[in-house]
Amino acid sequence: GASYRGRGLVWGLEFEDHEQATKVCRRAFEHGLLLETSGPRSEVVKLLPALTTTPEELDEGLRILARSVRETA
Repeated sequence: GASYRGRGLVWGLEFEDHEQATKVCRRAFEHGLLLETSGPRSEVVKLLPALTTTPEELDEGLRILARSVRETA
């Protein structure tokens, strides 16, 4: 399972299985999206889009993130 929290453009997707966050980041990178992990066990995928990100770029990034979560589940 996973939960999310954030404010504005800064969000985190926290996974119960901390290895899942690393897998998601690796898969997203393969699809062209750069993400990082955070947290004491690297259990959080950080979402920090630039202020200049267009709505279309944000949509594409979220599609890649969702795809990466599905592919690593």
